[in-house]
Parts: sequence; C-alpha cells; structure tokens
Amino acid sequence: MFFRRIVYLLVLLSALLAQLFDVGYLVHYLFILILVLPLAGLALSLPAMLGCRPKLLTRNSQVQRGSRVSWFLTLDSSFPLPLARVSCCFQVREFMSGETRSFRKSETEVFPGLVLPLQLATRHCGRLECRVQRIWVYDCLGLFALPVKPPAPTSVLVGPVPVQTDTVAIPEQKGAVLPAPKGRAPTGEEYDLRGYRPGDSVRAIHWKLSAKRDQLIVRELLAARRPLPVLIFDHLGPPEELDGIIDRVAGLSLFFQRRGQPHEIRWAHPVSGHAHRFVIEDAPTWQQCLTAILSDPAPDQGHSLLEQPVRPVGEDPIFPIRIRREEDCHGNP
Repeated sequence: MFFRRIVYLLVLLSALLAQLFDVGYLVHYLFILILVLPLAGLALSLPAMLGCRPKLLTRNSQVQRGSRVSWFLTLDSSFPLPLARVSCCFQVREFMSGETRSFRKSETEVFPGLVLPLQLATRHCGRLECRVQRIWVYDCLGLFALPVKPPAPTSVLVGPVPVQTDTVAIPEQKGAVLPAPKGRAPTGEEYDLRGYRPGDSVRAIHWKLSAKRDQLIVRELLAARRPLPVLIFDHLGPPEELDGIIDRVAGLSLFFQRRGQPHEIRWAHPVSGHAHRFVIEDAPTWQQCLTAILSDPAPDQGHSLLEQPVRPVGEDPIFPIRIRREEDCHGNP
C-alpha cells in the first residue's frame, strides 16, 4: 500500500499549497477534510481489523508422494466492513530434509470469509509443517496496517508409494511353544502340565497324574510359536534412496497387516542414535509409526541399526528383515 500513501501525501500537499493562493473557506474545509480522512477511515475499519480471526486449514492431512498439498488461510470477522488489503507470509518446513521455504501472499479488497490458498508439489516423503509468520490487515483506505496474531501451524504427511511385495515366509521357531489360542487347534502333540482352574474341560484332566499327586492336573496343549517379523532400516541417505526404502517398508507392513500378522519396525534416530521401536498390529498403529518415520531428520550420515545385532525385547523370538538401499528385502535371522 506504499502507492496509496504516496498518493495521499501528494493530495494533502496539494490542498496545503492551495491555501497559499486561495483564502476561501471552501479550501480550508477541503484541507481539513483531507487531513482527517485517514483517521475517519481507520475508525471505520478498526472494528473489522480487530475482529479478524485467521485459521490455517488443510484439505488432506495425508497425501501420497507426487501429489499436491494445499493449505488455506481463512479470515473471518463478525464485522461486515471490507478491508483494503491483507498480506501474509507462509513458511513451510520439511522435517526430514530440514529445508524451509517462505511464500508471500496478499489480497486486495478483502471481505469477511477471505481464503488465501497455498499449493505445493511434493517430490519426496516427509512431514510438511505450514505456519503463518506474519499477517497484516489494512484499513479501507489502505493507509494504516495492523498485525494480527497468526493461527496455529498445520502439518501434512507426504506418505510413501507402497511397493507390492512377494510372500514372506516366516519359519516356525523350533523348540519354542506357547499355549494354543482358545478356539484354535494346536499344532503338534506337545503339552504342559498345570493345576486345574475353574472352567477347564474335564477331557483335559490328566487322571493318572492327578491320582498320584492327589490333586487335579490339567494338560495344556501347546502350539508352535512363529517369530515376530522385525523390519529394520536406516533413516538416512539421499531423499531418492530413502523414498525407496520407506516404500518397501510400507509394502511389507501392509502385506503383514492384510494377513493379520503383528510385526515390528525399528530404526535409529540418525542424530541422537535413539532406537525407535513400533509394534504394528493394525492401521492406527501403522499410522503412528509412519508419522514418526516422516518426522525424523534424514541426513546423509548418522546412526545405523542395519549392521548391529538384533535382539528381542522380551522372550518371544524374532525374525529380522533388513531393508537396505538398492536391494530387495531379505531376512537375516
């Protein structure tokens, strides 16, 4: 609005010079009118300027890599009076690369309900956070500006393109057994002995041993235990290579989810070295894991888990699947 201020100063200067050549009362009234006009415009627009309530919205909280992300800055006000202009500065931060980009947007002849859009194309996976650094609203004449408190930032996840994976055979762990789930037939003939509990089937009672011990002993059938698949990858490297790794992680995770197979995903924070561990059982737990993956930084060098020995967290056996660059997923038990 620099141009409007220059024009107003020129008009005010012309009215001031006119008084040097004409002493009529009309010229004085005109000068006074031009002098108080900015204050009158500010007083008229001030309720609308103070009543602006900005909101930063996004159309989709998650998109697939290669799509466009959109944010919308809306300005609502309880006063219907228009404003001359609104200007703001968007700042978009990419969590994985650490890159920050700024975009300036402005709109003239603003009415309540204004929407300022921002659209960006996505090339790599990651979490994008958009925040509005500064918002300025101008009065109806465009001569005075007032800052407005920016809204809360909003994030969008740019997710991977899952790679279709072949069948992954998880071998049974020999010698590792656990109680057979209720309603399912156990594999093998192994069983464990324990005391009777209310609700146990009479057919499960070991009568000979119960007679020797003078108490009811129950045979509990055991089922073979399958190890827990553990997907391991490094959260570092060039964006193109890391995109491919995350694509394969997503493909394997979806493969196990469709088969109802719980699995685990591990990686190390490339800067701190803190090991992230997520057990995936359904879509919500996968979404939490994906959010954490896309929020960590991804430098070229950092801490790695691929070459370190993989140990189970509890007593359950595991089946490690190491996901490397430019290689197919394969298991290294």
